[in-house]
Amino acid sequence: MRRAANEQAGHHEKPGPWQRAGRILRAYHVALIEGGGVSVAVVTRGGSAAEEPFGQTGAGLRRGWGVSPGRQQAIACTLQGLVPGAGRLSPARLQAVTSALVARRDLWADLIVHDPDVRWYLPLHRSNSCDVWLLAWECGQDTDWHDHGGSSGSFAAAEGCLVEQYRAASGWRLRRQVVAGRGVAFGPGHVHNVAHSGSGSATSIHAYSPPLLAMTYYQVTGYGLIARETVAIEGAEGARGRGGAETALADATAAAAELSSDALPGGAQGIDELLAEARGGLERMRADAALAALTDGAALVDIRPLEQRIVEGEVPGAIIIGRNVLEWRLDPRSDARIPALARTDGRIIVMCSEGFASTLAAASLRRIGLHRATYLDGGFQAWKAAGLPTRPAQSLG
Repeated sequence: MRRAANEQAGHHEKPGPWQRAGRILRAYHVALIEGGGVSVAVVTRGGSAAEEPFGQTGAGLRRGWGVSPGRQQAIACTLQGLVPGAGRLSPARLQAVTSALVARRDLWADLIVHDPDVRWYLPLHRSNSCDVWLLAWECGQDTDWHDHGGSSGSFAAAEGCLVEQYRAASGWRLRRQVVAGRGVAFGPGHVHNVAHSGSGSATSIHAYSPPLLAMTYYQVTGYGLIARETVAIEGAEGARGRGGAETALADATAAAAELSSDALPGGAQGIDELLAEARGGLERMRADAALAALTDGAALVDIRPLEQRIVEGEVPGAIIIGRNVLEWRLDPRSDARIPALARTDGRIIVMCSEGFASTLAAASLRRIGLHRATYLDGGFQAWKAAGLPTRPAQSLG
Protein backbone atom coordinates (compact mmCIF):
# COMPACT_ATOMS: atom_id res chain seq x y z
CA MET A 1 0.00 0.00 0.00
CA ARG A 2 1.40 3.39 -0.99
CA ARG A 3 2.58 5.70 1.78
CA ALA A 4 1.35 9.21 1.16
CA ALA A 5 4.14 11.10 2.88
CA ASN A 6 7.21 10.67 5.05
CA GLU A 7 7.37 11.98 8.57
CA GLN A 8 9.80 14.84 9.05
CA ALA A 9 13.00 13.48 10.56
CA GLY A 10 13.77 14.39 14.13
CA HIS A 11 10.46 16.15 14.84
CA HIS A 12 9.11 15.43 18.32
CA GLU A 13 6.65 17.26 20.53
CA LYS A 14 4.20 16.52 23.31
CA PRO A 15 0.96 15.50 21.60
CA GLY A 16 -2.10 17.70 22.04
CA PRO A 17 -5.61 16.29 22.51
CA TRP A 18 -6.29 15.87 18.79
CA GLN A 19 -3.00 14.10 18.20
CA ARG A 20 -3.62 11.74 21.12
CA ALA A 21 -7.05 10.91 19.73
CA GLY A 22 -5.56 9.11 16.79
CA ARG A 23 -1.87 9.93 16.53
CA ILE A 24 -2.69 12.21 13.62
CA LEU A 25 0.84 13.59 13.51
CA ARG A 26 2.04 10.30 12.08
CA ALA A 27 2.56 10.76 8.39
CA TYR A 28 0.48 7.74 7.43
CA HIS A 29 -1.72 4.95 8.73
CA VAL A 30 -1.73 1.60 6.91
CA ALA A 31 -4.72 -0.69 7.48
CA LEU A 32 -5.49 -4.24 6.42
CA ILE A 33 -8.25 -4.23 3.80
CA GLU A 34 -10.89 -6.91 4.31
CA GLY A 35 -13.26 -8.30 1.72
CA GLY A 36 -12.16 -5.90 -1.00
CA GLY A 37 -13.84 -2.95 0.74
CA VAL A 38 -11.99 0.32 1.24
CA SER A 39 -12.99 2.59 4.10
CA VAL A 40 -9.59 3.74 5.29
CA ALA A 41 -8.22 7.24 5.58
CA VAL A 42 -4.73 8.68 5.47
CA VAL A 43 -3.54 12.05 6.76
CA THR A 44 -0.54 13.53 4.98
CA ARG A 45 1.25 16.83 5.14
CA GLY A 46 -0.10 17.67 1.72
CA GLY A 47 -0.13 16.69 -1.92
CA SER A 48 2.11 17.88 -4.69
CA ALA A 49 2.57 21.16 -2.86
CA ALA A 50 3.16 19.73 0.60
CA GLU A 51 3.86 22.52 3.04
CA GLU A 52 6.26 22.67 5.95
CA PRO A 53 5.20 21.91 9.54
CA PHE A 54 4.17 24.84 11.66
CA GLY A 55 2.97 25.78 15.11
CA GLN A 56 -0.59 26.24 16.24
CA THR A 57 -2.37 29.22 14.67
CA GLY A 58 -5.64 31.07 15.02
CA ALA A 59 -7.36 28.73 12.56
CA GLY A 60 -7.02 25.92 15.09
CA LEU A 61 -4.74 23.50 13.25
CA ARG A 62 -1.57 22.10 14.77
CA ARG A 63 1.99 21.38 13.78
CA GLY A 64 2.35 18.84 11.01
CA TRP A 65 -1.17 19.03 9.61
CA GLY A 66 0.04 20.10 6.18
CA VAL A 67 -1.53 23.55 5.75
CA SER A 68 0.84 26.49 6.14
CA PRO A 69 0.01 29.51 8.34
CA GLY A 70 -0.45 31.63 5.23
CA ARG A 71 -2.86 29.13 3.74
CA GLN A 72 -4.73 28.89 7.04
CA GLN A 73 -5.07 32.66 7.18
CA ALA A 74 -6.47 32.73 3.64
CA ILE A 75 -9.01 30.04 4.56
CA ALA A 76 -9.98 31.93 7.73
CA CYS A 77 -10.49 35.10 5.67
CA THR A 78 -12.70 33.21 3.22
CA LEU A 79 -14.82 31.96 6.13
CA GLN A 80 -14.96 35.35 7.87
CA GLY A 81 -18.58 36.21 8.53
CA LEU A 82 -19.64 32.57 8.14
CA VAL A 83 -17.87 30.96 11.10
CA PRO A 84 -18.19 32.61 14.53
CA GLY A 85 -15.64 31.98 17.24
CA ALA A 86 -18.03 29.86 19.28
CA GLY A 87 -21.51 28.38 19.18
CA ARG A 88 -23.27 25.81 17.01
CA LEU A 89 -23.65 26.53 13.30
CA SER A 90 -26.90 25.65 11.54
CA PRO A 91 -26.88 23.17 8.64
CA ALA A 92 -27.60 26.05 6.26
CA ARG A 93 -24.59 27.98 7.56
CA LEU A 94 -22.38 24.90 7.25
CA GLN A 95 -23.48 24.49 3.64
CA ALA A 96 -22.48 28.10 3.03
CA VAL A 97 -19.04 27.21 4.46
CA THR A 98 -18.52 24.22 2.15
CA SER A 99 -19.83 26.14 -0.86
CA ALA A 100 -17.48 29.04 -0.18
CA LEU A 101 -14.44 26.76 -0.04
CA VAL A 102 -15.45 24.71 -3.08
CA ALA A 103 -15.37 27.97 -5.03
CA ARG A 104 -11.80 28.69 -3.87
CA ARG A 105 -9.78 25.98 -5.64
CA ASP A 106 -6.62 28.01 -5.09
CA LEU A 107 -6.84 27.21 -1.37
CA TRP A 108 -6.84 23.41 -1.66
CA ALA A 109 -6.34 22.01 -5.19
CA ASP A 110 -2.56 21.62 -4.88
CA LEU A 111 -2.87 19.79 -1.53
CA ILE A 112 -4.86 16.78 -2.77
CA VAL A 113 -3.42 13.26 -2.79
CA HIS A 114 -5.41 10.74 -4.85
CA ASP A 115 -4.63 7.22 -3.67
CA PRO A 116 -6.35 4.13 -5.11
CA ASP A 117 -5.72 2.17 -1.92
CA VAL A 118 -6.92 4.53 0.82
CA ARG A 119 -9.38 7.37 1.16
CA TRP A 120 -7.33 10.48 1.88
CA TYR A 121 -8.28 13.47 4.02
CA LEU A 122 -6.72 16.67 5.33
CA PRO A 123 -8.05 19.12 7.97
CA LEU A 124 -8.23 22.64 6.56
CA HIS A 125 -9.68 24.66 9.42
CA ARG A 126 -10.71 24.21 13.05
CA SER A 127 -12.32 26.60 15.53
CA ASN A 128 -14.42 26.21 18.64
CA SER A 129 -17.54 26.25 16.47
CA CYS A 130 -16.66 24.02 13.51
CA ASP A 131 -14.03 22.04 11.65
CA VAL A 132 -13.49 21.78 7.89
CA TRP A 133 -11.94 18.87 5.95
CA LEU A 134 -10.70 18.17 2.44
CA LEU A 135 -11.32 14.60 1.17
CA ALA A 136 -10.21 12.73 -1.95
CA TRP A 137 -12.05 9.70 -3.35
CA GLU A 138 -11.28 6.94 -5.83
CA CYS A 139 -13.46 4.13 -7.23
CA GLY A 140 -14.71 1.72 -4.56
CA GLN A 141 -14.06 4.00 -1.58
CA ASP A 142 -16.89 4.70 0.89
CA THR A 143 -17.47 5.64 4.51
CA ASP A 144 -19.76 2.87 5.85
CA TRP A 145 -22.99 3.84 7.63
CA HIS A 146 -22.37 6.31 10.47
CA ASP A 147 -23.63 9.39 12.29
CA HIS A 148 -21.62 12.40 13.45
CA GLY A 149 -21.83 12.20 17.24
CA GLY A 150 -24.44 14.94 17.53
CA SER A 151 -22.74 17.38 15.15
CA SER A 152 -24.59 19.01 12.27
CA GLY A 153 -22.76 18.97 8.95
CA SER A 154 -22.50 19.67 5.26
CA PHE A 155 -20.44 18.29 2.40
CA ALA A 156 -20.05 19.53 -1.15
CA ALA A 157 -18.47 17.86 -4.16
CA ALA A 158 -15.68 20.01 -5.56
CA GLU A 159 -14.68 17.58 -8.30
CA GLY A 160 -16.26 14.40 -9.62
CA CYS A 161 -19.36 12.82 -8.15
CA LEU A 162 -20.40 11.23 -4.84
CA VAL A 163 -23.49 9.26 -3.91
CA GLU A 164 -25.07 9.51 -0.45
CA GLN A 165 -27.36 6.93 1.06
CA TYR A 166 -29.08 8.33 4.13
CA ARG A 167 -31.76 7.46 6.65
CA ALA A 168 -34.82 9.68 6.39
CA ALA A 169 -36.95 10.67 9.37
CA SER A 170 -39.42 7.94 8.39
CA GLY A 171 -36.71 5.31 8.73
CA TRP A 172 -36.50 4.60 5.00
CA ARG A 173 -33.04 4.57 3.43
CA LEU A 174 -32.89 7.04 0.55
CA ARG A 175 -30.23 7.84 -2.05
CA ARG A 176 -29.04 10.99 -3.79
CA GLN A 177 -26.21 11.96 -6.08
CA VAL A 178 -23.98 14.93 -5.29
CA VAL A 179 -22.26 16.26 -8.40
CA ALA A 180 -19.45 18.80 -8.64
CA GLY A 181 -20.54 22.20 -7.39
CA ARG A 182 -23.49 20.83 -5.40
CA GLY A 183 -23.72 20.11 -1.68
CA VAL A 184 -26.02 18.84 1.05
CA ALA A 185 -26.53 19.80 4.69
CA PHE A 186 -27.92 17.84 7.62
CA GLY A 187 -28.77 18.06 11.30
CA PRO A 188 -27.30 16.29 14.34
CA GLY A 189 -29.33 13.07 13.91
CA HIS A 190 -28.23 12.37 10.33
CA VAL A 191 -27.06 8.83 9.50
CA HIS A 192 -25.54 8.14 6.07
CA ASN A 193 -23.03 6.32 3.91
CA VAL A 194 -21.11 8.38 1.34
CA ALA A 195 -19.31 6.73 -1.57
CA HIS A 196 -17.43 7.58 -4.74
CA SER A 197 -19.65 7.51 -7.82
CA GLY A 198 -18.92 7.38 -11.50
CA SER A 199 -15.50 7.28 -13.13
CA GLY A 200 -12.41 9.30 -12.34
CA SER A 201 -11.44 10.88 -9.05
CA ALA A 202 -13.59 12.99 -6.74
CA THR A 203 -12.83 15.69 -4.18
CA SER A 204 -15.12 17.07 -1.50
CA ILE A 205 -15.20 19.66 1.29
CA HIS A 206 -16.85 18.76 4.63
CA ALA A 207 -17.76 20.95 7.62
CA TYR A 208 -19.17 20.01 11.04
CA SER A 209 -20.45 21.90 14.06
CA PRO A 210 -19.53 21.35 16.81
CA PRO A 211 -16.21 19.86 15.62
CA LEU A 212 -16.26 16.06 15.27
CA LEU A 213 -15.26 14.08 18.34
CA ALA A 214 -17.00 10.70 18.01
CA MET A 215 -19.42 8.87 15.76
CA THR A 216 -21.52 5.73 15.82
CA TYR A 217 -21.34 3.10 13.09
CA TYR A 218 -24.41 1.14 11.97
CA GLN A 219 -25.05 -2.28 10.52
CA VAL A 220 -27.64 -2.83 7.79
CA THR A 221 -30.07 -5.58 8.87
CA GLY A 222 -33.49 -6.82 7.89
CA TYR A 223 -34.84 -4.59 10.66
CA GLY A 224 -33.16 -1.46 9.35
CA LEU A 225 -29.96 0.18 10.58
CA ILE A 226 -28.78 -1.12 13.96
CA ALA A 227 -26.14 0.80 15.95
CA ARG A 228 -22.96 -1.29 16.10
CA GLU A 229 -20.26 0.73 17.88
CA THR A 230 -19.33 4.26 18.89
CA VAL A 231 -15.73 5.31 18.39
CA ALA A 232 -13.49 8.33 18.76
CA ILE A 233 -12.74 9.68 15.32
CA GLU A 234 -9.71 11.22 13.74
CA GLY A 235 -11.04 12.36 10.40
CA ALA A 236 -14.05 13.51 8.44
CA GLU A 237 -16.80 11.06 7.45
CA GLY A 238 -15.63 8.12 9.53
CA ALA A 239 -12.02 8.21 8.44
CA ARG A 240 -10.88 4.98 10.05
CA GLY A 241 -9.51 1.64 8.96
CA ARG A 242 -11.18 -1.75 8.92
CA GLY A 243 -7.99 -3.62 9.74
CA GLY A 244 -6.34 -4.88 12.90
CA ALA A 245 -4.00 -3.41 15.47
CA GLU A 246 -2.16 -1.36 12.83
CA THR A 247 -5.13 0.94 12.21
CA ALA A 248 -5.55 4.47 13.47
CA LEU A 249 -8.64 3.38 15.41
CA ALA A 250 -6.56 0.94 17.41
CA ASP A 251 -4.13 3.77 18.21
CA ALA A 252 -7.00 5.98 19.37
CA THR A 253 -8.46 3.22 21.53
CA ALA A 254 -5.08 2.53 23.12
CA ALA A 255 -4.56 6.24 23.81
CA ALA A 256 -7.99 6.49 25.48
CA ALA A 257 -7.18 3.47 27.65
CA GLU A 258 -4.20 5.35 29.07
CA LEU A 259 -6.40 8.11 30.49
CA SER A 260 -7.14 7.98 34.22
CA SER A 261 -9.49 9.73 36.60
CA ASP A 262 -6.54 11.90 37.67
CA ALA A 263 -6.96 13.80 34.39
CA LEU A 264 -10.55 14.81 35.23
CA PRO A 265 -11.40 18.25 36.64
CA GLY A 266 -11.84 18.42 40.39
CA GLY A 267 -15.37 17.64 41.49
CA ALA A 268 -16.37 16.07 38.18
CA GLN A 269 -19.21 13.57 38.65
CA GLY A 270 -19.20 10.06 37.21
CA ILE A 271 -22.26 8.64 35.49
CA ASP A 272 -23.27 6.63 38.56
CA GLU A 273 -23.26 9.80 40.64
CA LEU A 274 -25.28 11.65 38.01
CA LEU A 275 -27.88 8.88 37.98
CA ALA A 276 -28.11 8.80 41.75
CA GLU A 277 -28.51 12.57 41.91
CA ALA A 278 -31.19 12.55 39.20
CA ARG A 279 -33.15 9.74 40.84
CA GLY A 280 -33.07 11.50 44.17
CA GLY A 281 -35.44 14.14 42.81
CA LEU A 282 -37.75 11.85 40.82
CA GLU A 283 -40.72 9.66 41.63
CA ARG A 284 -39.78 6.02 41.04
CA MET A 285 -42.52 4.89 38.62
CA ARG A 286 -42.82 1.11 38.38
CA ALA A 287 -44.56 -0.52 35.43
CA ASP A 288 -47.92 -1.24 37.11
CA ALA A 289 -48.04 2.26 38.59
CA ALA A 290 -47.18 3.74 35.19
CA LEU A 291 -50.09 1.86 33.59
CA ALA A 292 -52.45 3.26 36.24
CA ALA A 293 -51.06 6.76 35.65
CA LEU A 294 -51.66 6.45 31.91
CA THR A 295 -55.33 5.71 32.51
CA ASP A 296 -55.42 8.87 34.63
CA GLY A 297 -54.10 11.18 31.92
CA ALA A 298 -50.31 10.78 32.07
CA ALA A 299 -48.30 10.53 28.83
CA LEU A 300 -45.72 7.82 28.20
CA VAL A 301 -42.87 9.20 26.07
CA ASP A 302 -40.63 6.61 24.39
CA ILE A 303 -37.15 8.04 23.68
CA ARG A 304 -35.61 4.86 22.23
CA PRO A 305 -34.26 5.09 18.66
CA LEU A 306 -36.09 3.35 15.84
CA GLU A 307 -33.55 0.52 15.65
CA GLN A 308 -34.03 -0.34 19.30
CA ARG A 309 -37.82 -0.25 19.07
CA ILE A 310 -37.70 -2.61 16.10
CA VAL A 311 -35.65 -5.13 18.06
CA GLU A 312 -37.49 -4.81 21.39
CA GLY A 313 -41.02 -3.78 20.52
CA GLU A 314 -43.24 -0.85 21.47
CA VAL A 315 -45.90 0.11 24.00
CA PRO A 316 -49.27 0.84 22.34
CA GLY A 317 -50.16 4.49 22.78
CA ALA A 318 -46.65 5.62 23.73
CA ILE A 319 -45.55 8.90 22.16
CA ILE A 320 -42.29 8.57 20.23
CA ILE A 321 -39.92 11.52 20.73
CA GLY A 322 -36.22 11.14 19.95
CA ARG A 323 -33.90 11.82 22.86
CA ASN A 324 -31.97 14.37 20.82
CA VAL A 325 -35.05 16.61 20.45
CA LEU A 326 -36.89 15.81 23.69
CA GLU A 327 -36.33 19.14 25.46
CA TRP A 328 -37.24 21.16 22.34
CA ARG A 329 -40.51 19.25 21.98
CA LEU A 330 -41.51 19.56 25.65
CA ASP A 331 -40.21 22.99 26.67
CA PRO A 332 -43.30 25.26 26.93
CA ARG A 333 -41.16 28.15 25.63
CA SER A 334 -39.84 26.33 22.55
CA ASP A 335 -41.05 27.13 19.04
CA ALA A 336 -40.77 23.38 18.31
CA ARG A 337 -42.91 22.31 21.28
CA ILE A 338 -45.83 19.88 21.17
CA PRO A 339 -48.54 22.02 22.80
CA ALA A 340 -50.51 19.12 24.26
CA LEU A 341 -47.40 17.83 26.09
CA ALA A 342 -45.31 20.94 26.75
CA ARG A 343 -47.20 21.95 29.89
CA THR A 344 -45.83 22.60 33.33
CA ASP A 345 -48.72 20.66 34.87
CA GLY A 346 -48.41 17.72 32.48
CA ARG A 347 -47.45 14.32 33.86
CA ILE A 348 -44.73 12.91 31.60
CA ILE A 349 -43.31 9.39 32.08
CA VAL A 350 -40.12 8.96 30.07
CA MET A 351 -39.25 5.44 28.90
CA CYS A 352 -36.01 4.04 27.51
CA SER A 353 -34.91 0.41 27.33
CA GLU A 354 -33.81 -0.17 30.94
CA GLY A 355 -34.47 3.06 32.83
CA PHE A 356 -31.06 4.72 32.70
CA ALA A 357 -31.21 7.23 29.83
CA SER A 358 -34.80 8.04 30.79
CA THR A 359 -33.68 8.99 34.30
CA LEU A 360 -31.36 11.70 32.99
CA ALA A 361 -33.97 12.78 30.43
CA ALA A 362 -36.68 13.16 33.10
CA ALA A 363 -34.32 15.17 35.31
CA SER A 364 -33.63 17.45 32.35
CA LEU A 365 -37.37 17.97 31.80
CA ARG A 366 -37.74 18.95 35.46
CA ARG A 367 -35.06 21.59 34.99
CA ILE A 368 -37.01 23.23 32.14
CA GLY A 369 -40.19 23.44 34.22
CA LEU A 370 -42.02 20.11 33.83
CA HIS A 371 -42.01 19.44 37.56
CA ARG A 372 -44.15 16.29 37.31
CA ALA A 373 -41.88 14.52 34.81
CA THR A 374 -40.47 11.15 35.88
CA TYR A 375 -39.13 7.92 34.39
CA LEU A 376 -40.32 4.33 33.99
CA ASP A 377 -38.26 2.28 36.43
CA GLY A 378 -36.61 -0.54 34.48
CA GLY A 379 -37.76 0.90 31.16
CA PHE A 380 -39.43 -1.09 28.39
CA GLN A 381 -37.80 -4.27 29.64
CA ALA A 382 -39.59 -3.96 33.00
CA TRP A 383 -42.88 -3.11 31.27
CA LYS A 384 -42.62 -6.22 29.10
CA ALA A 385 -41.54 -8.43 32.02
CA ALA A 386 -44.64 -7.31 33.93
CA GLY A 387 -46.81 -8.75 31.15
CA LEU A 388 -48.18 -5.35 30.15
CA PRO A 389 -49.31 -4.64 26.56
CA THR A 390 -46.63 -4.46 23.86
CA ARG A 391 -46.62 -4.73 20.10
CA PRO A 392 -44.00 -5.27 17.38
CA ALA A 393 -42.60 -2.14 15.82
CA GLN A 394 -42.95 -1.83 12.05
CA SER A 395 -39.72 -2.08 10.06
CA LEU A 396 -39.35 1.02 7.89
CA GLY A 397 -35.86 0.26 6.56
